[in-house]
Amino acid sequence: MIDQIQDSELAKSDLREHERLKEMRAPWEQSWREIDERFPNGAGGFDKRTPGAIRGHRNFDSQHIISLGKFKAAMTGITTPEQEQYIRPYFIDDELNKEREVQLWRQRTGVRLQRIRHAMHTGFTVAVDEDWDQLGRYGTSAMWSEATPYGMMYRTIHLSQLYIDNGFNGLVNRVHRMLEKTARECEELFGIDALTPKMRKALEPGQNKENEKFEILHVVMPNRSWDRDSWDHNRYPVSSRYLAVDEKLYVRRKGYRTMPISVSRHKTSPEEIYGRSPAMDVLPNINTLQAMKKTTLRAGHKAVDPALIFHHDGGRGGKKIVRTKMGGLNPGFVNEDGRALIARMPGGENGIPYALELMEGEKEPIRVSFMEEFYKILTDPNSRMTTTEVLEVMSKQGILVRPYGSRYELEKMHPTTQRDMELAMEAGQIEDLPDVVREADAWPLMAYENELAAMARAQTTARTMRYVEYATSVTALANTPAANTIDLDKALRNGGEEIGVNPEILRDPEETREAQQGQAADLANAQDAEALERSAGALKDLAQAEALGAG
Repeated sequence: MIDQIQDSELAKSDLREHERLKEMRAPWEQSWREIDERFPNGAGGFDKRTPGAIRGHRNFDSQHIISLGKFKAAMTGITTPEQEQYIRPYFIDDELNKEREVQLWRQRTGVRLQRIRHAMHTGFTVAVDEDWDQLGRYGTSAMWSEATPYGMMYRTIHLSQLYIDNGFNGLVNRVHRMLEKTARECEELFGIDALTPKMRKALEPGQNKENEKFEILHVVMPNRSWDRDSWDHNRYPVSSRYLAVDEKLYVRRKGYRTMPISVSRHKTSPEEIYGRSPAMDVLPNINTLQAMKKTTLRAGHKAVDPALIFHHDGGRGGKKIVRTKMGGLNPGFVNEDGRALIARMPGGENGIPYALELMEGEKEPIRVSFMEEFYKILTDPNSRMTTTEVLEVMSKQGILVRPYGSRYELEKMHPTTQRDMELAMEAGQIEDLPDVVREADAWPLMAYENELAAMARAQTTARTMRYVEYATSVTALANTPAANTIDLDKALRNGGEEIGVNPEILRDPEETREAQQGQAADLANAQDAEALERSAGALKDLAQAEALGAG
């Protein structure tokens, strides 16, 4: 135990605050437990299971599980596409961005940050997949990023460990993690000198208690005692402390310059702390579908293996056994005329097609909530679509996913990337800021050139393409009777405004008139040249004719 980091009043305050956060989270937990029963996830979750015990035994249909898999694959693909260079540092000052050395630094830094992040040993790809999996299930998920001697490390934290609260700006700035660690794990994590008396006693030879578990509360929040000139844990703007709950003693107090745990929510309403997920939205449909599938299976069993009915027992006293298995022999169940004395009991097989139709109706909201149509467009584009049609489809789908993707960038990707850059610069893995940037006292922000950004641009590009098609049609009316009625110049300009095309691509009216005058002049010159050529040819022919006549 390290005496210098102990603070009994702070420990009591942390525990009181933790109780408050537990009360805030409690109303959500019943929904999360029900989701755990529907989405198999092994021994994790809010109801702890023996390792290897798989949930989901109550499921009779797996549509929601399939849809979740497609959802996380699609959202991972449009937010953090590993095969594309999507991290683009930039500065608010446009003049700074035009400097050649700044442009080169931005390019090299973006490439380097992406390589650091997506290196195989970091676990980023796995963490993002698990992160979107949790957002699809629970609506709230956290990713922990940390520098290790071997490079960056990314891990998704299960929501069952987390208790969160927002800052004044609506973003999560306080995170409590409730961990359960054995005495041996505590020694590996904190070192023997930092352990509490009970932990040390459990590790003493002959005690055989090294696997005894201890509750550790990890608190990460803004440091209210921040002093950059201090040499202890107060020198960091983000405080990090581990408290042994039972003994109310700290085993570690340090800090971070940037928030190491980034928490994002799928969607929220005003004043909500925890997010809501696609699974929560369609949980009634998921439960109804399971009940319907169970009933339909029973009807199917009756249809293929029906009960039997008898006209009479033929004097056998009802004691003769009817063998219904394959190849079963049943002597004495036909009369002398060969008529069967046993009949098949009608079952619910006639209702099975109707039941399947009802089940399909329950599946559709699940597919919509998990945006399966969007996944289909990403993975199976229609090759018969024109360029304009492709852009319009992308822009429409972008409208659906933009709120979720943009929120993910704000709450997860931006803080994570800023932390990556800080740690990489500290470790000498990326170049220092150019001198001109230091002189301007600027710090880079991050843009993400991913599929989501492409969808946002697709709408603008689609409008331009539609306007080009419109302009081609209007221009074709020139030198036709319609041009006597329609002011084509105004039609072109007003059409651009109505379509919503970028005004920058439209010339100023004065420039348009000058261009038209220039074209008219060129056409007149061309016509004059052609007329002169025809005249010269005619004169030549006349001269030759006169020469022949004279001869």
